[in-house]
Amino acid sequence: MEINVWTQLFAQVANSLSSLFASLKNQSAASSGGASPVVPASAAASTSTSSDTSGLVVTRNPSRETTDAHFGEMKYDGEFIGYTMERTAVCIPVGTYRGYKRDSAHFGMRVVGIDVPGRTNIECHPANTPSQLMGCIAVGSTIDNDALDNSIAAFDRMMAVVPESFTVTVR
Repeated sequence: MEINVWTQLFAQVANSLSSLFASLKNQSAASSGGASPVVPASAAASTSTSSDTSGLVVTRNPSRETTDAHFGEMKYDGEFIGYTMERTAVCIPVGTYRGYKRDSAHFGMRVVGIDVPGRTNIECHPANTPSQLMGCIAVGSTIDNDALDNSIAAFDRMMAVVPESFTVTVR
């Protein structure tokens, strides 16, 4: 009889795991801070593409794209902060989003959170290579081929100038 109880318990756990994996398969990698491939770019929060320079503005530079990354510039209220890098496969759709300072569970430090519809844990944080990004934006002082250099210094500059809440425009 004891074996029967263990068999039933094993069957329940197996069914629960099967259901969990099936639901995760239908979702994106968003829970790990990644992009959602099932959410089209047109579903972005407010996809305003005005030329407004207020708030945090990330302007991609098409001539600085590589196979793995989009590079650009970051400005806050028109003042240059640094260069940006986004992983090509999971970059944020063009648009305007709510940005805010928050504590990152992943990094254990204060970062900029960006509310992108259909995604979670999207942040602007230090990173040097595209593989360190799962739908987030990195900022650095210089671009070096397919990487950013001096990311922490540029990140510190950004954190020093942005308020607690603001807009983030990606264009």
